[in-house]
Amino acid sequence: MLMEGILALRQSLWIDTADDPTAARTTIGEALSRSAEKWADDAALAFVHQPAIGDFRWTFGELDRLSDELARGLIAHGFRAGDRIGVWASNHPNWIFLQYAIAKAGMILVAINPLYRERELAYALKASQVVAVFHGGQVGGASAAHILTNIADETPLLRARFDLTCDLERIACAARPGTRLPDVAADDVCMIQYTSGTTGVPKAAWLPHGGITAIAARTYKRWGFGHGDRVCHGFPLFHVGGSGSSTPGSLIVGATTLPIYIFNAGQALDILERERCTGFIGVPSMLTAMMEEPGFAARDLSALQRIVIGGAAVPPPFLKRCEDTFGVPMLNGYGQTESCGVSASVRMDDSAEKKTATSGLALEGVSLKVVDAKGQVLPCDTPGELCVDGPGKMLRYGDTAATDEAFDSDGWLRTGDIATMDSEGYVTIVGRLKEMVIRGGENLYPAEIEAYLIEHPDIAEAAVFGLPDDKYGEELCAVLRPARPDHADADAVRDWCFSQVSRWKVPRYIAFVDAMPTTASGKIVKHELRPKMAARFGTTSEEITEQADEV
Repeated sequence: MLMEGILALRQSLWIDTADDPTAARTTIGEALSRSAEKWADDAALAFVHQPAIGDFRWTFGELDRLSDELARGLIAHGFRAGDRIGVWASNHPNWIFLQYAIAKAGMILVAINPLYRERELAYALKASQVVAVFHGGQVGGASAAHILTNIADETPLLRARFDLTCDLERIACAARPGTRLPDVAADDVCMIQYTSGTTGVPKAAWLPHGGITAIAARTYKRWGFGHGDRVCHGFPLFHVGGSGSSTPGSLIVGATTLPIYIFNAGQALDILERERCTGFIGVPSMLTAMMEEPGFAARDLSALQRIVIGGAAVPPPFLKRCEDTFGVPMLNGYGQTESCGVSASVRMDDSAEKKTATSGLALEGVSLKVVDAKGQVLPCDTPGELCVDGPGKMLRYGDTAATDEAFDSDGWLRTGDIATMDSEGYVTIVGRLKEMVIRGGENLYPAEIEAYLIEHPDIAEAAVFGLPDDKYGEELCAVLRPARPDHADADAVRDWCFSQVSRWKVPRYIAFVDAMPTTASGKIVKHELRPKMAARFGTTSEEITEQADEV
C-alpha cells in the first residue's frame, strides 16, 4: 500500500497496491470447490421460514457436487462455453445452483430483473445475445412463458426456455458421466449485470470471475464475517449485491448464506431469530420495515453481531436510529454494479463518526481518487467525481461508446458519483454527477438535502431533484413520504428547513406521496417522479403558482 492513512493526505487520492493473488486469480467455480474441500459437511445455503418456497438446506459439498452435475447437464443440452444464459426470476435456491453451474461450464450468466415486462425483457435478451432463459413461471401474475412467446420475433437468438423452479433436475439428469468441464480463466466474463436504470436505460456491465471473487472475499473480510457465521441477506440475486457480493462472499469465507425469497419483514425477522443469524445485509427500506413490524421489540436477536446496509444512500441519522434500535454496529459502504459490488466500506473498529458520516476506506487492493471535470485530482474534502481502480473493475459495457465514456485515459472507472475524500482516505458520497442541481451558479447535491430532510420526525423518505426554472436555471423539488398520513404539511416542512440550512438548500417545491417508486433493490426511481412533478408545478417560474401539493 503506497498510502496507508498514517500520514494525512493532501489530495483525494488513495493508491492501494495490496493484493491477494489467490483471490484475484480464482473463478467462482474454483472458489466454491475450495470451500467444499475445507467444509464439505458444513451448512452453506439455506432457504428457510418462508412458506411460499418451503425449507431447504445444503452443505458446501452438496452445493459443489450438484452444481457440477448441472453444469454437465447444460453441456449435454448443447450449450457451450461463452453462451449467454439469462436468469429472469426472483430469489430461489435454483438461482444459486444455476449461477455456479453456468460459471463452471464457462458460460455467461445474464441476470435479468424479474419485474421486467415485454419491452424491457426483449431489450435485455437481445442486447446481451441470450440463447437460453430460465424464468420463474409467473411474472406479476402473468405467465412468463406467454411473455417470452410474445417477444419471440424480437429475440431471434433465443432458442431455449426453461422454468427455473422445476426444470433443473431434468437438465442435470441429462449429464453424461465423465464430461470434462471447460477450463475457465479468472479474466473471463462471469456474468452480465444490468445497472438499475434509476436515471434511464439500464446498461449491461460485463463482470469477470476474478473481480467477483476478489471483491466478495475482501468485502466479507472487511465486515468481519468468517467460517461459522450465519448471514441473512435481502438483496435480489439479479442484483450485484446478491449474486456478486452476498452469496459468493459467504461461500468463500465458509459462512452460511440465508437469502430471502421475496422480502417480508416478519419472515426476515423469523430467519434472524430462529436461525440465530450473526449478520444481516440489506437496503434501508428493509430495515425500516423490520423496525416497524409489530412485535419487533419482543424478538430475540441476541445472536446478531452486525448489520451491513447498502444499495441506496444512507443518511447518518438513519444509521444512528438503526444502531440504537437493533443494538449492533451498522456497517455502511459504497459500491456499484460496474465495480463488482463494494469498493469502500467502514470497518468494525472505526469511530462512530466515521461509521455514520462516511462510506469508509477503500477495500484492500482497491484504489480511489476524486477528480474535477478535467480529470485532475482534487484537494481533500473537495467534491468531485469518484473514480475506482482495482480487481473489481468491469471489463466493459455491452455498448462500445458507453464503455469509452466509463473509463478515463489511465484506465480508472468513472463512477458518475460525486464524493469527497478526507485526509485519512475516508470517502463520503455527496450525490450523482447527473443529479447535481445548479441553482443560480450554486452546486446543490440532492443526497445532502435528502439527508437533512429525513431528520425531520414527520418525514420517512425523501427524493430531491431539480426542475427547470427561467430565473435560476433550476429549482429544488422534494418529494416526501410522510411518517404518518396526517403529517403531510409542506409549509411546516419548509419553515423547519429554513431553521436548519442555508436558504438556497430549501426546496421550493414540495409534494407528498404515499409510496416512492423504487427498483427491486430499493433505490428510489427519480426519473419517474421528475416528469410528474414538472407537469404538476409547471416548467418555468412564471407558470408555477402552486408551492406545495399532494400527489
